[in-house]
Amino acid sequence: MALVIRSYDAADYSVVRALIESVLTEFGFAFAVGGLEQDLSEIGARYGTPRAGFWVAEVGASLVGTVAIRPKADRTCELKRLYLAPQWRGQGLGQVLYAHAESFARQAGYDRIWLDSSRRFGSAHRLYERNGFVLLERLDNDWEDNVYEKRLT
Repeated sequence: MALVIRSYDAADYSVVRALIESVLTEFGFAFAVGGLEQDLSEIGARYGTPRAGFWVAEVGASLVGTVAIRPKADRTCELKRLYLAPQWRGQGLGQVLYAHAESFARQAGYDRIWLDSSRRFGSAHRLYERNGFVLLERLDNDWEDNVYEKRLT
């Protein structure tokens, strides 16, 4: 299995959107580009800057995952869109994607990474905690979010 992580290209849009929609639907979320998924209609603008990035993971000719970093505050970034197709989970690919995003965050000069994620994504939360993220708060809203932080310095 040769995994390639590369920067998002506009030609990836339909496959990226289908992958993310599939994962969100799998975990019981409604999907609509707009609102919480608004960034997906603006990937180039939101993630195509020196302090942001959106990457896709490919195995052969198949796009199997995504991950992104975007600015949150001056020296804080946010981990976004860490998703894997179901058949590629449990093989360490999520760790590889996360490591790629963290490396970018460090090189971009961020001091910490934040993320929010629904408690429905239990295996993702275990990945975050293994990588040093600390739970900051649980938000009591429709998304059942947990907010995590990792200090990079």
